[in-house]
Amino acid sequence: MSDELGLSAGAKGISEGIKTGREAGREIGKNIEEVQKEAVDVARQRAQAKIRERREAEFKKERAIFKALEEYKHRKQITDEEYKLRVDFVKNYGTKEWDKLIQIKTEIEKLEKADKDYFDAELSKVRSVQFWCFMAAAWIAYFIVWGSKK
Repeated sequence: MSDELGLSAGAKGISEGIKTGREAGREIGKNIEEVQKEAVDVARQRAQAKIRERREAEFKKERAIFKALEEYKHRKQITDEEYKLRVDFVKNYGTKEWDKLIQIKTEIEKLEKADKDYFDAELSKVRSVQFWCFMAAAWIAYFIVWGSKK
């Protein structure tokens, strides 16, 4: 009599639906696990790089006098080159043109800062979108696997 009412066919359909839902949940779970593994790998690489940088920084800190000497030479070289450039430029073009050159330099620095700020803002937006995509995937995976459980 149960076969006449179609209960076995209905039960079979429910069983297949649950099976399909579980398989879909497993696939989503696998994808999420892969992304998490990649994130863990990246985090490990960054941590190792940071440890390496810290060790190098400690090593240089121990050699502070050498570091100070290198910094002094670097600054002196820049100062000397800027002085020579200014002298040559003023000889050829005059002090008014030098002031214009300094204004152009300032404008370029402002543009570079604006570009960096724009890049940082866009990167922040991308990270936010990525977070919400992961949240949506987790929510969908939860309801596919466990359902609403009412």
